[in-house]
Amino acid sequence: MGGLCSRRQTNNSPPSIDNFSVIRSIGRGAFGKVCIVQDRISKNYYALKYMSKRRCIEKGVAPNVIRELRILTKISHPFIVNLWYTFQDASYMYMVSDLLLGGDLRFHLNQQGRFAEDRSKLYICELALAIEYLHEQGIVHRDIKPENILLDEQGHAHLTDFNLATHLISGEKATSFSGTRPYMAPEIFESSLTLIPGYDERVDWWSLGVTFFEMLRGRTPYELGGAQLAEQALLILRETTVAYPAHWPTDLLSFLSQLLSIDPQRRMHNLACIKMHPYTARIDFAWVFSRRAAPVFVPCKEGLNCDPMYELEERIVESTPIHRRRNGRQRTLDSVTDPALLEITKSFIEYSRKDCPVNSV
Repeated sequence: MGGLCSRRQTNNSPPSIDNFSVIRSIGRGAFGKVCIVQDRISKNYYALKYMSKRRCIEKGVAPNVIRELRILTKISHPFIVNLWYTFQDASYMYMVSDLLLGGDLRFHLNQQGRFAEDRSKLYICELALAIEYLHEQGIVHRDIKPENILLDEQGHAHLTDFNLATHLISGEKATSFSGTRPYMAPEIFESSLTLIPGYDERVDWWSLGVTFFEMLRGRTPYELGGAQLAEQALLILRETTVAYPAHWPTDLLSFLSQLLSIDPQRRMHNLACIKMHPYTARIDFAWVFSRRAAPVFVPCKEGLNCDPMYELEERIVESTPIHRRRNGRQRTLDSVTDPALLEITKSFIEYSRKDCPVNSV
């Protein structure tokens, strides 16, 4: 995780943008932008994600943001990007979380093409621990892919971006068509076509299998286009036989084929299944959880490990950059009168976090 739990010494006053120095922009999420900030008191560094309330409402994603916030305030894990603080002003919502400077796996795949097997295997074990933890909380991520896996400075993998995550009570099924097509399980497509009544947490293990395959091969096992119809995508998944390289060992082939089982009933669907498989049976998952397993790859500490165009866009294109929203220039919450803005403002207050993750290590 980002580090030890370190509460801000501010006499219990709620945090605001004035409490942080903005260092630079490092990325863009589905509904907001991300920059590096430093707490002016503790001097700790964090990632700050900020989202325009008006844009969230116009794009119809305000419920997604509040759902993500509700989920993040309830979880904390060594291989998840954890939330530390939240605050807002009249126009923007802010979420302060662990800062991981190792870059996302998409960036590294673009740079290197593919990863070595031992490197990929550790990522999968760390992510399996995170996924099992989420499922124990009744949370289904629904968007596991290289873009949503960040590396810390030591090279450990962390799951992020809960925009599409949902909470399911025991026995409940999700029905919405959610995810990124090349990583979506067959039952999500089937549910959208009303062929089955819904799907459960096993879709995350399918996505993990697709991600593992891509780490090793440099491409996904199925060629699913972004504009492809659900019927076409489902046909490809059902009819296409995955082409595995001949030199891959049999235990790896078995492991991947069980993660990528079209039938969710036959798919590896929990950490116990992962541990029992011959491919991972000799791995000490307690050792992995404690972060004592040394990563094969350590990200470069001299570079950005992200696209430098993010900061250029922030400073030149963005009309109201975050760098200018300090020193009292932002409007207060009392000035909000628009009913739609009031609704999202009140919801954000309800699920806000003003402290560090309860289980930080």
